[in-house]
Amino acid sequence: MAKRLKKTDPPLPRQREGVSRSTSLQGRETELALIDRLLSRIDLGGSALVISGAAGIGKSTLLEEAKSRARESGITVLSMTGVQAEVHIAFAGLEQALRPLMKQAKSLAPRQRSALLSAFGVSDDAAAIPDIRLVALATLTLLTGGADHKPILLLADDAQWFDEATRDVLSFVSRRLRSDPIVMLLAVREGFDFPFGDADTLRHVVPALGDADAARLLDVQAPELSSELRSRFLKEAAGNPLALLELPRAIQAAYDGDARWLPLTERLERVFCSRVSELPNATRMLLCVAAANDGTSPYEIMRACEVVLDGSVGVDAYAPAVSAKLIEFDASEVRFRHPLVRSAIFQAADVVTRQKVHAALATIIEDQNRRLWHRAAATIGPDDELAAEHDLMATRAHRRGSIAMVVQILQVAARLSSTTKARRERLLQAAEFAAVDLGRPDLLEHLLRGAEVDGSDRLSAARVAWCREISQHVAVHDPGKILALMDFVDQAHAAGAKDLASNLLVRAAQRCLWSNASSDVRASVLATASRLDFPELDARLIAILAYVEPLRQGGEVYTKLKALSARSIGNANIGRLLGSAANIIGAFDLGVRFLAESNAELRKQALIGNLPRVLFVQAWSEMEVGDWVGAAREAEEAVRLGEETGAALWAGAAMTVKANLAAMQGDLEQCEAHAAEVERRFISTGVSFLPALLQLARGIGAIGAGRHLEAFEHLQRLFAPADSAFSYGLQYFALADFVEAAVYCGRSQAARCLIEEIERASAPSLVPWVETMLSFGKALLASDEEAERLFLQGLGPAAKSWPFLRGRLLLGYGLWLRRQRRPADARAPLREARDIFDALGASPWSDRAREELRAAGEASLRRTEQIWETLTPQELHIAQLAAQGLSNKVIGARLYLSHRTVGYHLHHVFSKTGITSRSGLGAVISKANSPAT
Repeated sequence: MAKRLKKTDPPLPRQREGVSRSTSLQGRETELALIDRLLSRIDLGGSALVISGAAGIGKSTLLEEAKSRARESGITVLSMTGVQAEVHIAFAGLEQALRPLMKQAKSLAPRQRSALLSAFGVSDDAAAIPDIRLVALATLTLLTGGADHKPILLLADDAQWFDEATRDVLSFVSRRLRSDPIVMLLAVREGFDFPFGDADTLRHVVPALGDADAARLLDVQAPELSSELRSRFLKEAAGNPLALLELPRAIQAAYDGDARWLPLTERLERVFCSRVSELPNATRMLLCVAAANDGTSPYEIMRACEVVLDGSVGVDAYAPAVSAKLIEFDASEVRFRHPLVRSAIFQAADVVTRQKVHAALATIIEDQNRRLWHRAAATIGPDDELAAEHDLMATRAHRRGSIAMVVQILQVAARLSSTTKARRERLLQAAEFAAVDLGRPDLLEHLLRGAEVDGSDRLSAARVAWCREISQHVAVHDPGKILALMDFVDQAHAAGAKDLASNLLVRAAQRCLWSNASSDVRASVLATASRLDFPELDARLIAILAYVEPLRQGGEVYTKLKALSARSIGNANIGRLLGSAANIIGAFDLGVRFLAESNAELRKQALIGNLPRVLFVQAWSEMEVGDWVGAAREAEEAVRLGEETGAALWAGAAMTVKANLAAMQGDLEQCEAHAAEVERRFISTGVSFLPALLQLARGIGAIGAGRHLEAFEHLQRLFAPADSAFSYGLQYFALADFVEAAVYCGRSQAARCLIEEIERASAPSLVPWVETMLSFGKALLASDEEAERLFLQGLGPAAKSWPFLRGRLLLGYGLWLRRQRRPADARAPLREARDIFDALGASPWSDRAREELRAAGEASLRRTEQIWETLTPQELHIAQLAAQGLSNKVIGARLYLSHRTVGYHLHHVFSKTGITSRSGLGAVISKANSPAT
């Protein structure tokens, strides 16, 4: 009986290469210099490099050389290789790389450790993996922890074949290496769409060899070629090293029939196939099984081969394939010498053989998920029992955060379904996942077409509408969508799907706000909300009322929000809805709490993809309540995470917060820089609210500079229906600014008209912020007999919630008092205004308050810059967390950074502030932690 391979058997000797390492690297001086530069600077900080090129161009050879040079320099090397047959195994590639570091997993934070272990199949705790980012954070922690001892080079070959989960984790890690001695080197085949890293990620395309280098490689490989064959091979290989190595080994195959006219990749596959055809039957079957298998175990491959051949297969059956230079082999792994070898062998097999191979693998593989994949591949026609097992596998994949895998599994389950209804249901489930989480409109449409939903199935039609709606930016101006959504709301409601109807109605309400819907359309949405019979304090109802009629429904929404404000929400999505509703009506003081709770819950669950939107809204509310430090912090993080996660809209929205903050602080150059970047990168997407928020920034900046006519021109765009900045839902945000600009540039009548319009559109019970703005505007327009009453009315208790607005009221009141020849009375409000503006850092208004105070007979010292104001928003954020006693690792986990990156920022904090220890942080940044009052 033939000998079976055991783990105790010595490995077979590998075939020696016919080309020396130095020769195979001929012509790669540029690439080697780039690798050397990255490795030589690794102690100064990490980086990521993506090298791409055609199949056979030498990417793997470069990675091998990088591995050799790294080890010679004392750098730890971690390796991973993508395999096409494993793309359906979540985290398969990642597990390869982290295997040497898993002993350190016990030191991870509990949630990170549970996530990572469950991702690798060690645990199956349903609550352990709420999001793939926990796995990514655990990976980052392991890598940076390992790099504390020795620098690390992480090599990723054939990265185009990594599963989606592994790609996401690698991309997450690559953006956080700048402070760590870690270099990531990925090789990707050209022609694959491989989004990775960010704008700073290094990328290099490996070109074909030059004529001289190609000739030298060919001469070393095949020195006996005639001059005619040599010329033809050089021409046909076109500088591709693999072609130069392989074509001469099969001269006849290279000139067989029309093969020479095939693309180079296909010609190489034919070369490999011709080599396979000469092998013994058992060896050919071993190769076919290995090509179809999603594992590399030689023993597993041999067992499956025995099932197909119904006979014994010995370890010696691998030897001919090794001699033919098709595979590399040892006791633990079978590796194809090149991915083209694998694809050539698999494509050459007929359909019946492939089915037999997959069926054999399904009988001997122990892993449940892998076994199911092979059972499905071996099945022709429907199999409802197998489809149901795939449903369970999709549930497991969802728990592991691998949404792309869920979609793929459900597609297989749909193919196995025996009824149209079951097939449609599974494809619609896949479409819902794709719409919400993947951002792949092409895939979404493919799934929806496959579902074949017709008009008679009203519920399915509504689900299709929801998928298409949720995959789009609701903030894009498109009034026609609202009525279509309303029809689908009715369809879903009639079918008894109240949650779906409610969600569709929320989207219709949001579109009312961003598309400047007519009063009739808005009334229709509110009427539908009444028919859906929401509970009194349902977050969706509150959001609908706010989005549709922020002024007219503002009082009712405010009352509902107040009722909920003392409760713990505990749900990130509900917190976001309530916080957004609060912001829309101007209840920023209530919105801050809801949004902070949503923020905390998202971080707890590591749902990073949803954070940028919440951070933007939270930043705006903090700006309005006077916490400009918090607003800058949230806006900065929203931009960073938005760009990382593909939430570009919310990154752009956060930039408008930065523009408004810069304007209020008197930095007009920085304000305009932020505004210009938003216009360059985001306005063309059709998002309607961004231009309005930018005009607010430009308007307030011009007011601070004393250019009131310019401010008026900026702000009036929000009220011009033909203007791109026109915004029915955001107009009243500009109320105080518009009135002030209008009054001081001689356009008082325009200011009066706006106040009258706002009062007509508002509910009898006004939201305090709106009421305070109206008082401010009326006071500026009032006669001398009425002005003081209106100023004092505006300075009532509610104004304390809006420090910047309160400061402007105090400034206006003090200015009015002084001009009424009451300088002694003017000093108190002017002094208070000065102190508020100083605390905020609103320099233009601070300067004006000092001027007015001096004119009233009281001198003021110049404002002294606080030490913490020299810090960037991210540095200040880290300093604040460190002052709470949190360690670098805990801070890193909270901010999705490595502990080394946290340490890097803290070093800058200490350098800028002159502090020498963490214990001194509290005293320096204490003032930054308190909003101006």
